[in-house]
Amino acid sequence: MAPDPRLMTLLGDWTGTEELFPTAWTEAGTARGALSVEPGPGGILLDYVESRDGAEGAPLVAHGVVAGTGFWWFDTYGFTPAAPGSAEWADENLVLERRSDRGRTVMRLRADGDRLAVELDTAVPADAALAPLVRGVYTRQPAQN
Repeated sequence: MAPDPRLMTLLGDWTGTEELFPTAWTEAGTARGALSVEPGPGGILLDYVESRDGAEGAPLVAHGVVAGTGFWWFDTYGFTPAAPGSAEWADENLVLERRSDRGRTVMRLRADGDRLAVELDTAVPADAALAPLVRGVYTRQPAQN
């Protein structure tokens, strides 16, 4: 099955700033984020790096796979998904949702030309109300030859 053509609006290299909301494990703050979105088998591949402003140590590094209606996320926090999450379109937002014993996360991506907005919400436990975790605004970077 061919990937949804709306995924093609997300392709490219993106950089921007993020607002980080407090959690039980981290304080609020800001970060610099970089996303690379490439075509993948039946969907897209996302590579993500987040460098928290003022933090020492290694950044958060993640790899996401969207294939059809499935979504997988692997990151340096080290939790391997036990089952795929879901990928679906709601209006012009790609909505990626995953659940585990630790809770639920919902990521919404919306491209508007050379601007990408990302919203990440979390719920702990999974049936709790969603709360903001990250709000990011990114700019598409010129293609490297």
